[in-house]
Amino acid sequence: MLPPRCHACHLDPDQSPSDGARSDFVLVYFADAVNPPPGWVGHPAGAVWFCGEHAPLGEEREHLASHSALREIDAVLGRLPRRLREADR
Repeated sequence: MLPPRCHACHLDPDQSPSDGARSDFVLVYFADAVNPPPGWVGHPAGAVWFCGEHAPLGEEREHLASHSALREIDAVLGRLPRRLREADR
């Protein structure tokens, strides 16, 4: 499994904010998440880490496929999709 790193703010457990508000991490399983077979090693497809502060962004979109949910979250955060950022180069 991938270590916790918030999709929204890129916080990881080693970057503890002074107030501790974002120190808890939540693994959000979107609609396309697949339960891996017993003994499987790796990060589950369709599951994304969020810090406690940003977990609602993911949890509100659990009914969506991960690519759609992450696209919506990026739009809420004012991020351009990767393909548009790369086109500007």
